[in-house]
Amino acid sequence: MKPPPLPARRPAPPVPATDDRESLWHVAIAPDDIKVLTLDKLDDLFRLDVIDETTKIWRPGMAAWQPLGVVAGIEPTPPEPAQVQGPPPSTARPGPPPPPPRAPARRNMDSDHPTPVASPMSSTMPLGAPMSLGDTMPLGALDDSSPNLVTRTEVQAPPAAMLAASRPTSPPWMPAAREPELFNESPYAAPRARDTGRAQRLTLALSVVAGLVVTLYRNDVLLDAARSSGHQDVYLKVEAALGGPGFGTPRSIEKLDVSAEPAPTK
Repeated sequence: MKPPPLPARRPAPPVPATDDRESLWHVAIAPDDIKVLTLDKLDDLFRLDVIDETTKIWRPGMAAWQPLGVVAGIEPTPPEPAQVQGPPPSTARPGPPPPPPRAPARRNMDSDHPTPVASPMSSTMPLGAPMSLGDTMPLGALDDSSPNLVTRTEVQAPPAAMLAASRPTSPPWMPAAREPELFNESPYAAPRARDTGRAQRLTLALSVVAGLVVTLYRNDVLLDAARSSGHQDVYLKVEAALGGPGFGTPRSIEKLDVSAEPAPTK
C-alpha cells in the first residue's frame, strides 16, 4: 500500500514593495542626539546645512555607522585597514633541543691527599725525596745558646714587652702655657674694679640724699613736716644744735624784715 502523498506547500505571501525613500534612517546629529528620520527628512536637513557629509547615519542591514557622504556616494568608501600578515610558517625541520647545562665540578675540600707546597727549605730538593733535619740546617743551629732560636713556648706566650708596646699610652704631661699678662695686671683686677664701681655708685647716692635733705632743711620743709606730725619741739632742739637755718630761708627773711622796721618815735 502506497503512503499518501505529502500535502502541497502553501505559496509564500507576496512581499509588499517598499520604497527606499520611506525607509527609516538613524542620524547622529550630536553624540547625545540621535534622530530617526525618513529619507526625505534626511534630505531636507542636508539642504538646510543642519547635517553634512561627515554626519554618521545607520539603518537596519548596515554593519556599522557610516558617514552620509559615503552612503550617498559623494565621498569614496574609506579603505578597510590592512591586516598585518605575520611571517609565513617555517617549513624547516626543527633541530634537536640544546643539551642541558653541565653541572659545576665538585671541589674536593676534604682531600685525603693534600697537595704538597714547596717551601724555601725544599726548593733544592725534589718533593718526593725524604728530608732530614741535617740536610737543611747545621746541627749547631739547635744549640740553646743561639740567639735567633724561638721556642714554641715563646710563640704561644708573647713577651710582656710586646704586650706593653701594644697598649695605648697617653701623651706625657705638659704644663699649660700661661698667657703673658698685659700691663702687669693680675687675674683679680676685674673684681677689684667691680668693687670700686660699687663704692662710687654708693657715694653718689649718699651725696644726692644729703643734698636733698639740706635743700628741704633750708626751705623749712622739714619744719612744716614736724609741725604736722606734732614733733616741732624736737625739731627746734635739733635745729638749735646744728646752728639754725642759714641765709635765704623764709624765717631768715622774716628776721630781716623785723630788724628793718623803724623804731617808734618818742
